[in-house]
Amino acid sequence: MIRLGIHTAGSFCGASILKDGVVASSIAREMKRGHDQFLPEVCAEAANEAGVSLSGLSGISVCVGPGSFTGLRIGVAFARGLALSNDLVADGVTSLEALLGKPPESPTLVLLPAKRRLPDISFWAQIIRPDSVGEAFELEAKYLPDHLDEVSDILTDSDGASLLADVAPDLKPVIKSASPESVALWSQYSGAFPSRAPSPVYVREPDAIPAKSLVR
Repeated sequence: MIRLGIHTAGSFCGASILKDGVVASSIAREMKRGHDQFLPEVCAEAANEAGVSLSGLSGISVCVGPGSFTGLRIGVAFARGLALSNDLVADGVTSLEALLGKPPESPTLVLLPAKRRLPDISFWAQIIRPDSVGEAFELEAKYLPDHLDEVSDILTDSDGASLLADVAPDLKPVIKSASPESVALWSQYSGAFPSRAPSPVYVREPDAIPAKSLVR
């Protein structure tokens, strides 16, 4: 079994290959734009490093956000096209599921920074239990205490930990780094959960105002 994991919803363009459940390659190039140019190359490089061909994939997993609007759309579009050409169905994995990597042993609140400037600090959030997965939502920092009784652990990345230190210094989260291999690993370990479509997850309403609603 050969699975490709794609992560473009953050500050990097990443791809990983699992061979029979083991990480065979993982590549992440730091970038904020240009994913459309480099993603095919990164995926091909990951396949070459693992000694496999993208035409021989058994499965594809792609991070569907929340995160960088342009990056995640490029990742999703590429995963869909590659799945179609290989007669496969791609799996969607949220940025928060990808940070976790596999279902937890106890209820966990996974957080990633959303709004980072005072007074409007918020997090992308998702409550993930050993036997169930909630939907991603935007959580304002002031409402964070309302969810602490639901979980045993809090997981975030280094940026999220810095933000938490400002708004909830008493919390001691587990800190983990996002990686492309965790996208593929989530699909491998979460087989008991319903599969997620490879469609972008937009937690926040768009900031743009439709042209028809503008005052003329």
